[in-house]
Amino acid sequence: MGRTNVIRAASAVEIVEAAYDLSGSEAAWLRALLDVARSDLDVGSGLYAFTGDATNADPERSQVFAERALVPAFRARLLELNETAPTALFDVLRKRHVTCGGLEQVLGAGSPTVAQFRQVMAVAGVVDGFCMFAQDAQGGSVTVASPAPAPVKPSPRVRGIWQRVGLHVVAGLRLRRKLAARATRRDALLSPSGKLEDASATVADDDTARRALGDAVRAMEQARSAQVRASPERALELWRGLVAGQWSLVDHWEQGGRRYIAAYANQPGSRDPRALTASEQSVLRYVALGATNKEASYALGLSEKTVSGCVTQIMKKLRFRTRVDLAVMLDAPRAVSLDLSFAEDRLEVISVDVGAGKAIAERLTVAEHEVAEYVARGVSNARIAAARGVATSTVAKQLQTIYDKLGVSNRSQLARAVAGNEPRGAP
Repeated sequence: MGRTNVIRAASAVEIVEAAYDLSGSEAAWLRALLDVARSDLDVGSGLYAFTGDATNADPERSQVFAERALVPAFRARLLELNETAPTALFDVLRKRHVTCGGLEQVLGAGSPTVAQFRQVMAVAGVVDGFCMFAQDAQGGSVTVASPAPAPVKPSPRVRGIWQRVGLHVVAGLRLRRKLAARATRRDALLSPSGKLEDASATVADDDTARRALGDAVRAMEQARSAQVRASPERALELWRGLVAGQWSLVDHWEQGGRRYIAAYANQPGSRDPRALTASEQSVLRYVALGATNKEASYALGLSEKTVSGCVTQIMKKLRFRTRVDLAVMLDAPRAVSLDLSFAEDRLEVISVDVGAGKAIAERLTVAEHEVAEYVARGVSNARIAAARGVATSTVAKQLQTIYDKLGVSNRSQLARAVAGNEPRGAP
């Protein structure tokens, strides 16, 4: 199968459907995902996938590994990559929230890890590969990859689709694991038309929840229609991984073959247990990683207005003055955004990298380091300029240089980068 180095995304809806199939074991689920994805991803050397958790996110330690037509020589050397690379490939991936693309797109053209990959895999006739990695706030992860005999560089459109598919796949994994641990429940059962047939007290007594679930079911059914599924961008715009930041929708078949849609509670966890609502905890997880309200809105399936309200409540409850203060709360030191073309719009898709890299002091001048520390403390450009005896425009230029050097794009992300290193005393 697959004799072209073009990565496609034509089967996006089918893959999402497979992601929410709760039957069988995790291994069987993973094999089914590969069966559906193969026509899009196999470029002649097969493909493989594995799942992980907060501590195990590489194929050597993963208990669940699946493959389809994987080149034997590649398979034999796969574990060697993590053992001998300058920076182990899967160590890099598990520090991201969601990422996909060819090796150079994910790691950079000058990455020593890419060079080492090509050296190790030359005997297998493999020089590149596509990788889709996604994990949730609790550390559960899914990696799907396809080695390639020639460079692969999927377009921004294709990468954008696979980013969203990845968010669905990891949501499906989280739900499977919650059900296995009896850590979730079915809150509602709806017909494909969106009519509520059965509900827990939580949903039955909440008009907003009932309406949100009904709307989501109708949108999902539209996404799965023959006309819309032919346009993966449109389909994935309609079919969100979570409904109102709380539920995943799954097919449920009754005896006699009648199909319903079941809604299961499937919120991502939070590392901060303080007095926040479930939605606020979920929003905090993304905002503290430097995400904008728009980014958090997409990842959680919430409106931007709801996310904005959550941020306001978080600030009040945790007694923070600025979003920069939030950025140093959790322990992930760094977050960046990958700007992708999606449909007719530009969409920033979250890509989290918690690797601290070189110490900030080694990458910035003394003056830039002082400015970075001021920013991490929530100090404005005007106040920094006054404290350092320079013009505000000078501080603004220094700040842009700092952003470029550290690979961040806003003050919150800079604060996380500073928090992840061992800063000198504040000036």
